[in-house]
Amino acid sequence: MAYSVPLILYVIIQFAAFLLVLAGTPSGMFRSGSPSFPGLFGCITLWGLKLTCASVDYDLTIHFFFRNCRNRLNLFRAAQGLAIVTIFVYGAAFILGSILLFCCSFLRWVCLALNIVGIATLCVVWAAMAVMYNKTDDPQCSTVREMGYRYGAGFVLFVVSWILDIINTFMLLLPCTVTDSEAPEKVKSPAAQE
Repeated sequence: MAYSVPLILYVIIQFAAFLLVLAGTPSGMFRSGSPSFPGLFGCITLWGLKLTCASVDYDLTIHFFFRNCRNRLNLFRAAQGLAIVTIFVYGAAFILGSILLFCCSFLRWVCLALNIVGIATLCVVWAAMAVMYNKTDDPQCSTVREMGYRYGAGFVLFVVSWILDIINTFMLLLPCTVTDSEAPEKVKSPAAQE
């Protein structure tokens, strides 16, 4: 059985995107910036603030830290939920893409739909972080940049994973990703035996 090279690339890229989202979700979206004006905490993640970015414990929750910034809290809640959804969507796209290598050519369209959903959900996550970084919500809420933070590793992992998912979506649209089971078979006419 010959495997389609674009499908193999799809599975590899989808696995990489899945791992990046998995690693980026608990990582810091924002990291303490310049030494002249450092943030109070080392990292701001989707779920809380940490004194050191390598720590697994949260020193303060997002809900407590931004309790006076309702719009920002709503953005964090949306980002939290959609980050979890994206993990499941990317994982399902990887598993179904692996099955697509061996059989079930209709899964190509399911993978395409999952990739499109993944593009939308992850875009909302990193766009929400970018809005918080650059825009004030309320008069008493300054931007994350003004608080002395810069983009962190988690944000970068999300954007890279999102780009990989876009590449994968285009790969699924290529006609060369058709598996052997989809290719029309030629019917051989019975030949006279000599």
